Amino acid sequence: MDTRLTIDLKNPQLFKLLRLESAQEGRTVREIVVQALEHYLTHRRENQAALALAEKAFAEWDNPRDSVYDNL
Repeated sequence: MDTRLTIDLKNPQLFKLLRLESAQEGRTVREIVVQALEHYLTHRRENQAALALAEKAFAEWDNPRDSVYDNL
């Protein structure tokens, strides 16, 4: 399935750096952008999973009476 995405970076310098990186690495702009998105999304999912585990670990400390300390 082919998918097309058009993005206005609104930053000519960023686009110039992207094209420069592409030329230096011998890779297409598409390859660099796809890799960057995959990296971002993978780390985001990992962080969300870690936060979910942390919430479970601290659930026993969730005490409504502790809210008096929130205003100190």
